[in-house]
Amino acid sequence: MKKILIITIIIFSFINNIFADEKFGEIFIKGVSYAENILNENYKNFLDKIKSSDSTETLKQEMIISPEMKEKVLKIPSYMFHYIENVPKNTKDKLRYNLSFSPENLEKLMIYLKENNIETITHWDVKEILEGKKAIPQKAIILGFDDGHLDHYTEAFPILKKYGKKGVFFVVSNFASTDPNYMNWEQIRELQAAGNEIGGHSFSHPNLTTVNAKELEKQVIESKKEIEKQIGKPVISFAYPIGKYNETVKKCVEKAYLFARTTKYGGEINPKKLLEIPTLRVTPEFSIKNVGKYFEKKK
Repeated sequence: MKKILIITIIIFSFINNIFADEKFGEIFIKGVSYAENILNENYKNFLDKIKSSDSTETLKQEMIISPEMKEKVLKIPSYMFHYIENVPKNTKDKLRYNLSFSPENLEKLMIYLKENNIETITHWDVKEILEGKKAIPQKAIILGFDDGHLDHYTEAFPILKKYGKKGVFFVVSNFASTDPNYMNWEQIRELQAAGNEIGGHSFSHPNLTTVNAKELEKQVIESKKEIEKQIGKPVISFAYPIGKYNETVKKCVEKAYLFARTTKYGGEINPKKLLEIPTLRVTPEFSIKNVGKYFEKKK
């Protein structure tokens, strides 16, 4: 009986990589009671490993779309912002100018939304709408802020708070950890605590269609895990860096996220294309009144 127990322990040890070689000698020398103690101790460790493995394998939140919502296209436009700052029109940095929207204009937009009863929602709200847990708002939009620029915290956040609005902030995890021109984790946590959503935007903002499989995993999956670790909440949405994606990228994103926003033009959310949500780009010439016109019934 003793021999059977010892053999069982040795086999168990091989399977789970628990023991170093010297442990075997100790088991034979010290006898069954010692072996039993080792077995109990390491069986507990084995169970802990299983639990840990289970938790890390759950990469994304569950969402079951209700039958009545599967065919219903939501008229919820997603607006895309980058820099919230005043950039001179005659600047040599034309790209920065084209990606900017002044704090003054952002405040005017918030006033317009409030006066016209237009809600701002997050992808968490969209999730509940698709699940049939929340009614479809009469007029609602998503305010998406890309890259995690510092001015999202210093300029956009105070304006959103002032008017009781919320946004989705797509952050680049490495920028948040290393670059002072971007929001740090403490600031990002403050945004979330105020009701804003934090989304993923990769590890370092590359063109995801050009990276290898290992790097793609790092950019999409590992960056998500880091964001979740930092904010203490699941991340369900992703914005493709520079709008670049293909089927390989999309499949990787699908492992971890419920929603993914593109840079393709459009103002609706199709339940059948939740990883290809279109957007409306906000530029310095953006007309605030166009937001209201979007909800006007076509004659």
